[in-house]
Amino acid sequence: MPKTGKQKKHGRSKFPGEDQKPTKEKNQRNNKHFVWSLKKCLWEHDGWKQDCESIQFFAENIITKLKDFETMTWQEILDTSGGKSCGNGNNHHDIPANQLPKNEKIEFIKKKYMEDYEKVFSLRLTGKMRLIGIVDDINIFYILWFDRHHTIFPSN
Repeated sequence: MPKTGKQKKHGRSKFPGEDQKPTKEKNQRNNKHFVWSLKKCLWEHDGWKQDCESIQFFAENIITKLKDFETMTWQEILDTSGGKSCGNGNNHHDIPANQLPKNEKIEFIKKKYMEDYEKVFSLRLTGKMRLIGIVDDINIFYILWFDRHHTIFPSN
């Protein structure tokens, strides 16, 4: 018997943890392990050219941390708190893509990412060191920018 009623619309990719009604699919994604990719990386960005000074630095400070995240689920990553002076900030979180600084926003639009992603995701590696990227609907974190000094989205 055919179903009747309104059909769900499929829009832009959503990242787990957004303010939406929980769904079975969302909960399954949060239980999946962290997966990352450099496929969409914007290597020409100053964060990579100036602040990631060597392949050794890249391996020791970025790849090592990403390998640690691979042992965690998305929910474990989202639940990690700390940072900020009061110690209760979110270490890893979404940021609306329309809040990207001018140069990063221009590149984001030029690569047509704005068409598919409303948010970028900030992944904290150390006190100030961040990776900024996008998360697709099958939980892959595509790294775009390296932010060694937390200057793309500085803390307030």
